[in-house]
Amino acid sequence: MRALFALLGAGIALAVLLLVSGLRPRPKRPRTRRARRQDLGISAVRLAGVLAVAAVVGVATRWPVAAVLAGIAAYTLPAVIGPDRAHKRDLARVEAVAAWAENLSGTLRSAAGLEQTIVETAAVAPAEIRDELIALGAAPRAGIRLPQALRSFARDMADPTADLVANVLLQAAEHEARDISGSLAGVGRAARRQASARLRIATGRARTRTSVRIIITVVLLSVVGLVLFARDFLSPYDTALGQLILAVLGAGFAACLLWMVRIGRIPDMPRILTGQDDPVAAGQVTAR
Repeated sequence: MRALFALLGAGIALAVLLLVSGLRPRPKRPRTRRARRQDLGISAVRLAGVLAVAAVVGVATRWPVAAVLAGIAAYTLPAVIGPDRAHKRDLARVEAVAAWAENLSGTLRSAAGLEQTIVETAAVAPAEIRDELIALGAAPRAGIRLPQALRSFARDMADPTADLVANVLLQAAEHEARDISGSLAGVGRAARRQASARLRIATGRARTRTSVRIIITVVLLSVVGLVLFARDFLSPYDTALGQLILAVLGAGFAACLLWMVRIGRIPDMPRILTGQDDPVAAGQVTAR
């Protein structure tokens, strides 16, 4: 009977996770083969952990709803209570684009051509964007026109700050705009300011994440303690009505966590290049 509850709970948890994963919007930009392999490995490890946690909870409690909630918690809680890797990655990417824009500005002042400047700056670009820049520099040598290569670069980066740089370069490539080094320097300064603002916001919201960790830890320890040492107190949940109430409580707790995660996110600037093949219709970048 315990094995049946474990199998049932793990199966329901897997079905819920697959449903949520299918409904989640996916980025339209193409992923590299290396990134796809990395995502597959991470997903496989997380899926195995989710199923293991759901099975253990199903055996320990004999509650299918508890197994489902445990599986969902195992899938989502590492991102909630763990380090904010997404913020660090985005911050490093913004700073890398800022450094590249400043390098472009300085190299162009030395009377280097646009394509040559891109190739030279790609070789010394920060690691966060080096692969995309190397592909951009190699595109003209492969017979791809620079404007098309810049649009592909913006689509692959899918980053608002990178759009600003690509837009300036597009104006130079398509409309023979001159003296773009000043615009690139302005983009670099704007990106630096954005990175500083992100860092200040993240520092202020670190206290909120700490509070979330404390709340989740207390709740989990309380539940484990009740299951191990006061099982009679939880006996009402053995009924069908009890399972329904447990599902409602779990959904409410999950909704609160989701709300706290959403308010902790840092909104990004809107993109001005979306990867269409049409000429750039966005406004000119104004350097201040």
